[in-house]
Amino acid sequence: MVRPVRLSLIALSVVLVLFTMQIGISAKKRNVKRKSKAARSVPIFVMPMAPQREPVIVTAPVLTPTVRDTGLLNMSAPSQATRQAAPTVPSASATGSGTGSGDNDGKRSGWYRFSPASPTAGSLIISEFRLRGPSGANDEFIEIYNDSGADHTVAALSGSGYGVAASDGTLRCSIPNGTVIPARGHYLCTNSVAYSLGSYPAGNGTTATGDATYATDIPDNAGIALFNNNTGGGSFTLANRFDAVGSTSEANVLYKEGTGYPALVPFSIDYAFVRDECGKAGSITTMGPCTISTPKDTDNNAADFYFVDTNGTSAGAGQRLGAPGPQNLSSAIQRNSSFTVNLLDSTVAYTNPPNRVRDFTSVPAQNSTFGTLSIRRRWVNNTGASVTRLRFRVIDVTTFPAPSGIADLRPRTSTSVVVAGINDPVTCSQTGAPVTPPCTATVQGTTLEQPPSQPNGSGFNGSLSAGTVTLGTPLANGASINLQFLLGIQQTGSFKIYVNVEALP
Repeated sequence: MVRPVRLSLIALSVVLVLFTMQIGISAKKRNVKRKSKAARSVPIFVMPMAPQREPVIVTAPVLTPTVRDTGLLNMSAPSQATRQAAPTVPSASATGSGTGSGDNDGKRSGWYRFSPASPTAGSLIISEFRLRGPSGANDEFIEIYNDSGADHTVAALSGSGYGVAASDGTLRCSIPNGTVIPARGHYLCTNSVAYSLGSYPAGNGTTATGDATYATDIPDNAGIALFNNNTGGGSFTLANRFDAVGSTSEANVLYKEGTGYPALVPFSIDYAFVRDECGKAGSITTMGPCTISTPKDTDNNAADFYFVDTNGTSAGAGQRLGAPGPQNLSSAIQRNSSFTVNLLDSTVAYTNPPNRVRDFTSVPAQNSTFGTLSIRRRWVNNTGASVTRLRFRVIDVTTFPAPSGIADLRPRTSTSVVVAGINDPVTCSQTGAPVTPPCTATVQGTTLEQPPSQPNGSGFNGSLSAGTVTLGTPLANGASINLQFLLGIQQTGSFKIYVNVEALP
């Protein structure tokens, strides 16, 4: 278990979605417990730090912020890198343009809307994987991502589909001809012997079961590759390869890119290698907005992937609290450009209630030793259709193990709250019937999605769902929903958190 560390009382300040905060209070660090051996994006919102000093008044246990921060809804230079694909499915770049604004008056968020270019045929990449899990060496999955703005229909160069193979040259699973992988959608291969994440939520009552399965273990630190055929043998070549990922200990360069990711000590823990969707390589201490808008693919595994696990274990490939989040054909799709986010009450600073609420109640059992921070926002569906599934994936956050001066935040499940005294006319008009401000509105909670079990709270790659958006109660086009993001505080300091929006249909 990851446990907090006691530090001295300093100051707090936060923003939704890149939140940059100074929280002062002490903490107590627990030792990380090692277990024994056994999918890009266009970030929908980021809130860059723009600190402005104010007078400091600290009266324990009440904390007065020393930093006032401003917010900017930022799509981070939307673009899609061109990459080499198999000859029969050529890659192409997808570019986009955007306009936006932001202010530094501490009153309201800015905005940035992305207008994607016309869909183009693109390539497939391996976006997340693991070669071992808590159920042992066969607790494996390989997630494939459609890294383009257009649906991808599988048409193999030879054989019955595309092939996923390990560096022993043996086919593990196939993507059958005719399969349509949606733009920004996923396809999932799992080891049927011991895969333990089959009940992780996907979409509309479905779960993250394998779209295809296999039963032969892929050795720890071995390379894996996706080819434009499943014939094998001489057909598994660099010219026929879509993508590959392997460790530094993998000798066959066909099954890795660059020098490979750092080889792991093979602990049987709930881990995953996740492709970077922010541009900070999973850095806990790098502040500022995300620098990329789609999954990073530089043909260098070490730069493109980072390691996460539910205990923040040091296993040889970097250390950060997070969780695997396998996605399949049924999973919600990244819809960043189709949602806008607004303050719950734009008539007051977003640093103030009801937009942001700091609770100093200590609840160690819920990873909130130094209280919580609640961020409330109103989300608008601009997809052009009703949304039946809505969740948010954490792509950047300050969390364990955070050094002194950097906050350790744990996104956690929250319940609905009723907020009175709102003076925002748009929020008031969404309460069921037009209401003249001030009004009272309900802010729905968000649920940390499990498995895997996350007793330490969420971190990188964790997902939080809006449970009131379902097939039976969809969010209509043009409608909005008030949501709360609740962050447990285990250590105080500067912080950030970026998420991607995932939705169906």
